[in-house]
Amino acid sequence: MCLKILPFNKTLLKKDWKMTKWVAWLVAIVLFFAVTLGVINTYNNYQRTLKETEEHPEHYRKRVVDIDEDREYYEDFDIEEYKISLIDALDDGFKRLSGTEVFLIVFVPIAVATLLFGEEKRRKTFEVLSTMPFTRFEIFFNKVIIAFVNVFVPFLINALIMIVALGFSKGLREFYSTGLVMYWLGTNSFRLFVMLSFSLLFATLTGTSISQAVLTLIFFIFPIGFTLLLGMNMSVWGYGVYVIEEFLDKFGSYTLPAVLDRMEYIPIAYHIICGIIMLIGAKLLFDRNKLERSGETLEFESIETFFKVGVAVCTSLLTGVLFTGFGEGIMYSSGNTYTILGYIIGIALGWLAASYSIKLNRAKG
Repeated sequence: MCLKILPFNKTLLKKDWKMTKWVAWLVAIVLFFAVTLGVINTYNNYQRTLKETEEHPEHYRKRVVDIDEDREYYEDFDIEEYKISLIDALDDGFKRLSGTEVFLIVFVPIAVATLLFGEEKRRKTFEVLSTMPFTRFEIFFNKVIIAFVNVFVPFLINALIMIVALGFSKGLREFYSTGLVMYWLGTNSFRLFVMLSFSLLFATLTGTSISQAVLTLIFFIFPIGFTLLLGMNMSVWGYGVYVIEEFLDKFGSYTLPAVLDRMEYIPIAYHIICGIIMLIGAKLLFDRNKLERSGETLEFESIETFFKVGVAVCTSLLTGVLFTGFGEGIMYSSGNTYTILGYIIGIALGWLAASYSIKLNRAKG
């Protein structure tokens, strides 16, 4: 009954899937080689090492230096200790994100949302869709479904491969369990949900694929980056940065980058609620997107001034720190003249760059 109420549309689903499916398959392959292959080969690697230690034990002896007795000796390879270390490494690997996983969780939702929304706006295909018998809700709903499929399915495929491998290898069950795999899938699904909701929100605020991708990434790191930038500027003016450090300690886990941390440090309910709110916000903003604004930097003219001010302030704070370093390191000046000069130049550059971006895309439109 619910499926009949929800506006699933085969035509829209096929169109969006055809445009983005390569992302899902690429991510699935990258995950397989970066994560899954190492996991399912654990038992084989263990058996290979065990055989080598029996055939060439001298290659695995550990040299030990006893400083107190001023002597050295060799210990035989402890295969049980090695096995425990493999189990611990796998357990940690399932619970802590690798560099590849961090990259995928951050950039894949941004890329998928950019393809589904930014590219449609850049190519002005939303105008074509508006002439067809599709409601705005249908278009948005089916794009969101395909977006979630693209980011979740690669992780689901790799989780299933790891679970199936347990059924084929009894020895592999000594190293990890189905529960551990489901924990890995569940925690990463949570991270992907939050990140994709955030990406979809910016998809409805921006009018081109470039501005969407760039602004989504900037605002992803903004809470931490801006706080650190404030700290550096406070340090330049001689103020202590303990306030900044205290702020990050107390509220750092409530910022978006915090979802990449270990789960025990993340306020999960807070981030899920934020994800739901961002998804609802994206829907409401999409309903207000104007077709004539497609191809522009921002979807709403009312936020252009805020955008210019934001870019100008951040650029000013950054150039202030850079000019201070330039003054002290090259000009041997310890005063704040270069800092103030950096602020002025930064404000001008930031404002001009933001204005030019808006004007350029408006001209293209």
